[in-house]
Amino acid sequence: MTCGPWYGCSARADWPHPLTALPRSHTMSASSLFIALNLVWGGYELLLSRRRRAGDGGAHDQGTLKYLWRVLSAAVAVAVMLAYSGLAHWPQGWAGSLQWTGCALIGSGLALRVWAIQVLARWFTVDVTIQPDHQLVRRGPYRWLRHPSYTGALLAFYGLALGMGNALSVMAIVVPVTWVFLHRIRIEEAALQRAFPVAYPAYAKQSRRLLPLVW
Repeated sequence: MTCGPWYGCSARADWPHPLTALPRSHTMSASSLFIALNLVWGGYELLLSRRRRAGDGGAHDQGTLKYLWRVLSAAVAVAVMLAYSGLAHWPQGWAGSLQWTGCALIGSGLALRVWAIQVLARWFTVDVTIQPDHQLVRRGPYRWLRHPSYTGALLAFYGLALGMGNALSVMAIVVPVTWVFLHRIRIEEAALQRAFPVAYPAYAKQSRRLLPLVW
């Protein structure tokens, strides 16, 4: 597996034992879609990495972009090694269904992430920043969620984890990836509250961070 900025990943077709036990046509169709989605995701993240960074040298970011990179890269690398370790593979009857579920999560997560970033338009940067003419965006998915692009990224990562066919791989991705995004959200929200001391708390009361109606 290869990973591109920030955290796009493409997968090899020779998945571990659980998938090889499935009927060939079922396995190949699920694997082909899984690989294609990861390639699209990786390509999109590569393009995003070329987007401009903050003009303030990342003063608001507090190093979270580099930290995010490192944690995500390490999590995916460990998950891949565990997937090929021969340990804790899904039961044979689950593998195909879980990989299809993984495809659905990656596809829906990527769609949400693309939508959110398109709505932000020029206010999107790869690191946490407050631009001179910064505005709070409350349209599109931001009507319900304050960080919909992160929701999309998390869905895609969870789909990647499920598609690896290994319970330990799921843990290796879900735990650190969730934690590092929550850390970045904390830094980002602190910056927004400083920039919009009245508007942002009001917006926060009308929306959720990652999950509609929940949190």
